[in-house]
Amino acid sequence: AWDALARGDIKEVLYGGAKGGGKSVFGCMWCFAKALEIINECQIAPRKHPIPVGFMGRKRGVDFTNTTLETWKRFIPVNMYEIKSKPAEIIIARRVKILTGGLDNSEVINKFNSAEYAFFFLDQAEEIDVQKVGELRATFRLIINGQKIPGKGLFTANPAPSFLKDEFILNPTPDRLFIQALPTDNHHLGPEYIEVLKDSITSHRQSRWYEEGP
Repeated sequence: AWDALARGDIKEVLYGGAKGGGKSVFGCMWCFAKALEIINECQIAPRKHPIPVGFMGRKRGVDFTNTTLETWKRFIPVNMYEIKSKPAEIIIARRVKILTGGLDNSEVINKFNSAEYAFFFLDQAEEIDVQKVGELRATFRLIINGQKIPGKGLFTANPAPSFLKDEFILNPTPDRLFIQALPTDNHHLGPEYIEVLKDSITSHRQSRWYEEGP
């Protein structure tokens, strides 16, 4: 997924699949890396008012705060960022910031109308309404020091019916790519977790899907 998001011909990636595949961790680390990349490429110095460069969110703000934001705190070096405001604004190296929140908050959605971002990360995206995603996609117009930053979007999701299946699996455009996340991708999980997943799935075919993919 990391390599796919770095490709010039790919604009959006769906990293989806089994629970426990490390998807939220990946999303947080990718957003952090993107922020650092923008700082370096655009030679951004420390600023009194950091530049908004991206957005991280979930359907509900409370779920983002209690899960995804906690994942960020666990895996991103604490000396590299500070968190201010509500919804949280993650300030990276006093130079840029990532806005966060829930797409159930009308104030968050309204900000998309004037926002200019270079990337977004939507966790548990199978829960989100496609119309709200469309408003976020329209924010890809960030220019820093005269340089247009190509927009990138990352969706993470567990298996569930949603717009993602049509857009990334059944009828994907050339700039969208689906990459499957498996529990075995997450080295922090022990073999007992895989066995719990297998025991909770009734059919042999589904059990193999969680281990190997369809």
